[in-house]
Amino acid sequence: MRNCEIRLALSAGEIQMALRLRREVFVAEQGMFEQSDADDHDSSSLFLNAWRSGSILMGTVRCYSDPHEEGIWWGGRLAVVEKYRLRGVGVYLIEAAVEEMKRRGAKRFFAKVQKQNVKLFEKLGWQASGDAFMIEEHPHQLMEADLHVHDEQARKRRLPVRN
Repeated sequence: MRNCEIRLALSAGEIQMALRLRREVFVAEQGMFEQSDADDHDSSSLFLNAWRSGSILMGTVRCYSDPHEEGIWWGGRLAVVEKYRLRGVGVYLIEAAVEEMKRRGAKRFFAKVQKQNVKLFEKLGWQASGDAFMIEEHPHQLMEADLHVHDEQARKRRLPVRN
C-alpha cells in the first residue's frame, strides 16, 4: 500500500492511539473482551504502528520479551482498522515485527494467532505448533516465525562462486 509507514511508537500519545485501536477491534468489534484487552504485557511491550500519510493510524502490533526465557519474544494484539484490512497493512505489520525481532537478536518469536488468520501467517513463513486452544472463547493457534529463512537466502546470494 502506498503511503504506509511502519514505525515504533516512541511517544505516550502513539502508544495510547495503538491501545485505543486495539480496544476498537478486540472489544467493540469482535467482543473478545468485555471492557479492555489490556494486560500485564502492555507496560513492557514495544508497539509497531502503521501510519498513512504520517498521521492516520491504520494498524498496530505489540511485541514483548518473554519474562522467563531470555531471547524469546512474543507478538500479539495485531489490530488493523477495518477499511485497511484487505490492503496489506496486517502483512506489513507482521513483516516489520519479524524484522524488529531480528534486529533485537531474538532467538525465537511466537504469537498466539486467531484461527482465521493462521493461513496468512503460514504464507509469511510462520509455523503452527501444537493444537488449537481457546482465548476468551475464540480459537487460537500458537505460531512461530522463522527468523532465519531470509538470512539464509541472503547469505546464499552473497557467497562467492568458486570454480
